[in-house]
Amino acid sequence: MDTKKIIKKTGKYPFTIDAYLTDFKGRAMLPMMGGFMLQAAAKHAEERGFGYSSMTSKKRAWVLSRLAVDMFEYPKNDTVLTVKTWIFNVNRLFTERHFAFEDSAGNVMGFARTTWASIDMETRKPVNLLELYGLTDYVREEQEAPIEGLTKIPILKDSFETASEFTVKYSDIDINRHMNSMKYIEHFIDVFDINLFKDKEIRRIEINYIAEAGYGAHLKILQRKENDSCILEMKNGETNICSARVKWIIYSAKTTKTRG
Repeated sequence: MDTKKIIKKTGKYPFTIDAYLTDFKGRAMLPMMGGFMLQAAAKHAEERGFGYSSMTSKKRAWVLSRLAVDMFEYPKNDTVLTVKTWIFNVNRLFTERHFAFEDSAGNVMGFARTTWASIDMETRKPVNLLELYGLTDYVREEQEAPIEGLTKIPILKDSFETASEFTVKYSDIDINRHMNSMKYIEHFIDVFDINLFKDKEIRRIEINYIAEAGYGAHLKILQRKENDSCILEMKNGETNICSARVKWIIYSAKTTKTRG
């Protein structure tokens, strides 16, 4: 039997928000939300034949290229979050995967868009995704996450300051011995003072992953404030490793959107 005909294109995965995943307001932190996204993406891909085990057997690996997350409300401690994910499109070099976050009542808490590439694990060069058997069978072009698309993040050439610097350590790296994609988010949001989080919360974050940062690399984070947003840039010497745009809103106890 052809399992591709009976496995749904959209995957749904529940996650319980435990206390250790929350901040001082009792809400899931942005890096934790990103972690749920990666888990959902990994499960969705594995169930459909193009996950980690299948890719490594072909000496290939998935690489997160760009990410945008819009949160209307962050899930609270002891609640169950459902992460929905699906493939929106595929071309030769990239595939776009979308996400929706819902509470137990089906209310939408946020959406996300991500762009992925696949590389040869030996040459580190991109491979043709259209040659990856089965991937295009799960595309849902009619189901687009209703948030702003991935936009261009400006390069910081002037009017910026050094926000922090750090050395990539053991807890930062992943199975490929490069900095885990969610660790970029952690280091980026840690440049903000805790008092900012008392009155505001991050409404949207966009990240452009440009180069890999390996163990022992000494990185600087530059920042430029722009009204209700902030441009961040992570650099290894003169090399731009990653760029981000963070948008803030005034903290609200309830901002979820109802489903439909």
